[in-house]
Amino acid sequence: MIRNFIRHWVTRFHELLDARDAPHAIAGGTAIGVFFGFLPVFGLKTLGAMGVSLLTRCSVIASVIGVSLHDILLPIWPLILRCQFQIGFWILSHPHHLPPRLTKNDFKISELLQWDNLFDIGLPLLLGGVIFAIPASLITYGVILLVVKMRQARRCRNESDPCP
Repeated sequence: MIRNFIRHWVTRFHELLDARDAPHAIAGGTAIGVFFGFLPVFGLKTLGAMGVSLLTRCSVIASVIGVSLHDILLPIWPLILRCQFQIGFWILSHPHHLPPRLTKNDFKISELLQWDNLFDIGLPLLLGGVIFAIPASLITYGVILLVVKMRQARRCRNESDPCP
């Protein structure tokens, strides 16, 4: 099962690298997807990444793959969300302090979807997500741009027709 999961993602990564598009478009689309993947806008990540990719003329397919890359982090996603919340809470609190420790009594299903919790929890989580997303997307852009340029140069050397 794990082997099939890894094989699936390696295949998707090779499809991304073999796309006949400009390297900056592929790297930009992937970086946009990774950026939206870190934001806690559940259900809107893919649509947001696709929209921004269309506006910036980046690869839409690469942005969808970039959003989907966060499936790899699924086992540790609660830890990432907690770190994002702590960073966002620390930035928004005056004077700066970390949030109180969580206990079992803090989790009440009846209070989960109340509007006042949206701002108390959602805003620090969104801010922390942006703090995590910016460096992750910049690193992704650089790495994917380098790999795509190297792969396209190798493909041009192996093909008989001239490359742009």
